Amino acid sequence: MSLNARSNFMLVIAALFFIYAMLWVTAAFPSVNLPARFILDISDWPMDNLAAPLDRNTQWLSSISAGLLAGLAVIFGGIVAPAIKQRNVSITRVTIAAMVVWYVVDSVGSIAAGVVSNVFFNTIYLVATLIPLLGVANAKQG
Repeated sequence: MSLNARSNFMLVIAALFFIYAMLWVTAAFPSVNLPARFILDISDWPMDNLAAPLDRNTQWLSSISAGLLAGLAVIFGGIVAPAIKQRNVSITRVTIAAMVVWYVVDSVGSIAAGVVSNVFFNTIYLVATLIPLLGVANAKQG
């Protein structure tokens, strides 16, 4: 995959993460929080809790998490995607390391909380972000 294709792929990932964050932050707004309840319920398979109202701590922690994810989306689009296009190996390596750290911490925490199914979704997000990052140093220009 060329550097331009990798950069564009990362821009798509950034856009998807941002959209996901905007859906997730609806958790704080009970009158419109169906998207967040869906995200939370599907992450804790099987889907069996969609109609349940979200408690204050879930609303609050979802807002914090959505904010962090939105910020990550901006970093991916504004820093990482251009760095890929410029073959900036140091930024891509740090991004890979950051994503692996996130994956381990989030997945271990999910397992400890009894939400093993979230590891499946984490794996999808990790693989999606690693696709444009791995091999930047050897990618063809253009």
